[in-house]
Amino acid sequence: MRSALQGLVVADLSEAIAGQYCARLLGDFGADVTLLEPADGSATRRLAPFRTRDGVSLVFRHLNTGKRSRRLPADPDARQAMLRDWYRRADVVVLPADGREDEVERCNPQAVALRLSPFGSDGPLRDWKGPEIVLQALSGMMHNNGAFGREPLYGCGNRASFAAGLAGAAGVLAALLARGATGLGQGVRVDEAETAAAMCFPYVLQYNYNGTVKSRLDPNIPAGQVLCRDGWVCIWIYNHRWAAVCRALGLGALETDPRFSEPLERRRHWAELFALIQDTVADREAEAVVAALQREEVIAAKAYRPSELAQSGHLAARGYWERTGNGIALGAPFRLSRTPRGPVAPEPAPGANDADALPASRFVTAPETASGLAASRPLAGLRVLEITTAWAGPMAGRVLGFLGAESIHIESPNRVNSWRLNKEVPNPVNFPGGEPGERPFDRAFLFNSQNVDKLSCILNLKDEGGRATLRRLVEKADVLICNFRPGTLDRLGLGYEALRAIKPDIIVAELPAYGLEGPMSRYAALGPTMEMAAGMSGMIGYRDGQPETTGPSYLDPIGGFNAAVAILVALNHRARTGEGQHVEVPQVEAAMQVVGPQILAAIENGTDPVPDGNRVPTAVPHEAYPAAGEDQWVVMAARDDREWQALARVVGGPALAADPRFATLPDRLERRDEIDAILRRWTQTRDKHAIAEALQAAGVPAAPVQTPRDLSESAYLAHRGFFTRLEHPDAGAHAHPGLPIRLSRTPGAHRRAAPAFGAHNRHVLEAILQLSGAEVEALRRSPAMADAPLPGA
Repeated sequence: MRSALQGLVVADLSEAIAGQYCARLLGDFGADVTLLEPADGSATRRLAPFRTRDGVSLVFRHLNTGKRSRRLPADPDARQAMLRDWYRRADVVVLPADGREDEVERCNPQAVALRLSPFGSDGPLRDWKGPEIVLQALSGMMHNNGAFGREPLYGCGNRASFAAGLAGAAGVLAALLARGATGLGQGVRVDEAETAAAMCFPYVLQYNYNGTVKSRLDPNIPAGQVLCRDGWVCIWIYNHRWAAVCRALGLGALETDPRFSEPLERRRHWAELFALIQDTVADREAEAVVAALQREEVIAAKAYRPSELAQSGHLAARGYWERTGNGIALGAPFRLSRTPRGPVAPEPAPGANDADALPASRFVTAPETASGLAASRPLAGLRVLEITTAWAGPMAGRVLGFLGAESIHIESPNRVNSWRLNKEVPNPVNFPGGEPGERPFDRAFLFNSQNVDKLSCILNLKDEGGRATLRRLVEKADVLICNFRPGTLDRLGLGYEALRAIKPDIIVAELPAYGLEGPMSRYAALGPTMEMAAGMSGMIGYRDGQPETTGPSYLDPIGGFNAAVAILVALNHRARTGEGQHVEVPQVEAAMQVVGPQILAAIENGTDPVPDGNRVPTAVPHEAYPAAGEDQWVVMAARDDREWQALARVVGGPALAADPRFATLPDRLERRDEIDAILRRWTQTRDKHAIAEALQAAGVPAAPVQTPRDLSESAYLAHRGFFTRLEHPDAGAHAHPGLPIRLSRTPGAHRRAAPAFGAHNRHVLEAILQLSGAEVEALRRSPAMADAPLPGA
């Protein structure tokens, strides 16, 4: 079988980015996808950015390459008859925001019906308008972006919509696996606003643990930027890499300089330090500076402009770019060894396939090959091994665990998961009630936010006893996830080929930042530096300022979602063929999909976006304005004359609405400063929530820029059941944020808090490996295992 999803028939009725991206992902890996368009074409055909030479929407092209297109009849009866015919034939129906899953089920109980919408069909925000700036404001992410005292930055592109498309794909693929066991399809729902909130959840748990709110005033990030001859470079200076930074930059004299030699003094003189680094690198090429730092294992990245990515030697070496006949196309977000993405076909003209016969499904998953998946949860019976740390890898395992898999988090006794904070001096903001306790590594909100529903097994993989135990676990596992640097598994003798020899149908997923191969493959990265490498930061910032990022490691959860989708694609293939495979999720390349239209526009039009705060050429206003209280903000947007008139009436009454200076969008673009001044005066003494509610009631997109406290108290998220109260044996009971994937028959859920360090060592040895009592005790006394981190870990 050439493609993982070959024979799957998908009817794409969506009119928005999230649904069309979900369907595009399914099509990339073999599904037969037809875009069912209104007579005047899909709404995404009219979304900017456009290709200058012919006016083609690069949003549409990015979302719909490889699909067929058929026109829906204008006559309501004929349209309904055609839709019913598609519902009967399709395996998956991607519905518009106002679609009805029950209508699909009545026609075809085996179909999976996905509905993505900004806020859902019920709840307190059901009638709100949600462009990207609104979704980012509500998510809690925007609260972290930009400089204290200045307007927070929403970012770029349509990240919330693409993330929702990923979540939708995960839901659909899980529902297809459940169908293999039960014979029944189901409804899948994903809200863009809930998805956006799920991208920022660790800091909500921090608030729920101890009432503290992360502030832009004290970002506490050991990073800074310098401007080289040809671009900006971001450098992370962790305490344990200080000497390496000095070596890499030829600043050996600074290593023992009393201003910088000790961590506290270095933070106190941070501006002086980066001024010295700036002087050193000003005439050097950015890539050369990054390469020198990465050779010393210092995390650094160039902030590439989107157009520069087309000339990337690393991407070229990886064979990343493709051509469709209509232009350049981005490479796959992830790579599968047995069932890679097929060649990219051009996007369809409207109604290009009207004369074609309707496709027939050939996608059958026999229950006996479905890995014992049960009807209770879609991935029940699946076992996942995680050799992961921090956010992206654990996030992938968390998504699978939410959907019912048993996930075993394999931890090292001498190199503890960095989110357990074992090496750090205990900071009260990390712990419940501000108290580290006797085992602070079990009480850290970062680790506990990401590892719910998992078992903790401590294995020293540098010890043969630990490696042998892992090999025995692989015999009983379905998936192994690793997000360490490329080559880590192979160096331990645990690479894909070695594991496949133990378990032929194992799925091994690796999440290297830059891929398993290529000139930059060994580079270390974090979410913010991946944004630099993916071209995102080059589009974000204040006018004439340095590149900015979209918040606290936004691309880590994006990487986790991509990995979960890739694994689910591989699981669907395995359920039909019995084949496992090696999955590669190069997180920078996966992230490029999220800003794909902007990258294509920069490359094809030859012009990079110029960062200008929150301003965009398609709406005025499109900005954050100060509200009552310290660092409190509200966003609003007027994308057309109707929204502007409604906004003007709320703010200034009939006089402002009738003001001829602001009558048209070109007028408003010319007078943005005047409009901003008017709105700033109006908002600065008012409550941000009240402003947003008044404007949304008038039909104007608006939202408070929410803090973690706002999210914790959100009526919308409460209505969605986003929070689950979980009891941790050492951290206590707290409300934990959830995931946005809602399945009607086999719903996911968070069921238990994150595990204490080594809490399930005995369970893994006795219940899963079924070792004898003597074997268990011998292993527990050996260097292969531990119940607490070793000193200095």
